[in-house]
Amino acid sequence: MRYCTLLAAIWLSRGAVGAQPSEVPDWLKEYNFDPPRVCSSNVAGPLDPRDTDAICPLPIDDETAFERRSWLPWTFPPVCIQPEKKKDPKLCVYTYQKLRGDKGISILTTPETAAAGVGIVEDPDPKWADWARDRPLVVADPPPYEFRELEGRGVGVVANRTIREGEVVMLRYPVIVRYMDPRPWRQQESLKLLHRAAVQLPPKDGLEMMKLAHSKGGYIIDDIINTNAFGVLINDVDHSGLYVDVSRLNHACKPNMFSRFSSTTLGMEVVAYRDIEPGEELTFSYTPLNLLSEQRQDLIQEWGFNCSCSLCSSPDESKASDHRRGRIQDLLGELDRPEVRNHAAVQERVNEILDLCEKEALAAQVGDFYTIVAEVYSSMGDVDLARKYGELALKELKHFAGYDHERTRTATLFLKNLDRKVRT
Repeated sequence: MRYCTLLAAIWLSRGAVGAQPSEVPDWLKEYNFDPPRVCSSNVAGPLDPRDTDAICPLPIDDETAFERRSWLPWTFPPVCIQPEKKKDPKLCVYTYQKLRGDKGISILTTPETAAAGVGIVEDPDPKWADWARDRPLVVADPPPYEFRELEGRGVGVVANRTIREGEVVMLRYPVIVRYMDPRPWRQQESLKLLHRAAVQLPPKDGLEMMKLAHSKGGYIIDDIINTNAFGVLINDVDHSGLYVDVSRLNHACKPNMFSRFSSTTLGMEVVAYRDIEPGEELTFSYTPLNLLSEQRQDLIQEWGFNCSCSLCSSPDESKASDHRRGRIQDLLGELDRPEVRNHAAVQERVNEILDLCEKEALAAQVGDFYTIVAEVYSSMGDVDLARKYGELALKELKHFAGYDHERTRTATLFLKNLDRKVRT
């Protein structure tokens, strides 16, 4: 494995000897880097109310890039592989070396998805994001943490000052994004494409990526992604995204941090779940927060370790926690029963669930719970309470999931449909 790591690092260094972000090699100088588009760019940002079908570039692949003599906005011409079945699309690698400054990103996806998600690298007016989240984004500067080698836990992230609840301590973008479902393409060809994706990154990004943990075996870069990547969406299509600094946060079943993801920018914010003291390790959960201990351990073992966080290390507390979490699931199930669909019974269960969520530090789940309650009241015909809990759900989901997360969009759509139902 050490040999594989060293070899991959050498490949990355060799790949960096070629064109740098500020250079254009001679063989590229004849190409037009600003060709006419099917439609104008959306300077108001991805939330502009205009029809998005009219503001996107044509798909680009390894053939059309040279036919048009351009591959804007990507730094290099895309390289693609063919699917095993003709009905499936090509898989291509698209690299951009100046994401939000001097960071690089390589995206392995289909030409259609890359075209639909081109705003990820191009968005010329990020002010729309402040409007969408109802407030400007403020990221702690200088960083209130440092990376340290922790005994028995590898490299971790430790607070170097007091961090307040709700403080955004980190905003990062992925270095590699990969199409989630690999089945349409041959594995060996996909791995070669993944290698190219790594080589085309700026040297410092590629070498930082190589320092991340890997636990599953096989080709080292594939292993790093499988061990550390997060699920992300591009144009509502599932991908894996590798966020180097975010991946250094270790797991805890009762974490002190949570992450917010933007499918529009691929930005991931790391936010304090509670107040954190200097010297305390920053952690977040690798699994859904509401799982029971046995379910969590089964999932965690896929990362190659057994959890020894404070919750899992205490059998009594773990048993009590399982009881409370199991009770929450029972109460949610009861809300589906027709005999419970009356105001007194629903409110009784709402109050108990909120109390249990507070005891279990499940604040990040409350937005989803409010969504269920809003739908219950809507089915009962109580529009006022449905709107009340729908608005509470939207507020919580914006904070914990993100302003453009799929769950947040669903909550927004619920309120719109509720208003439409009232008007008719």
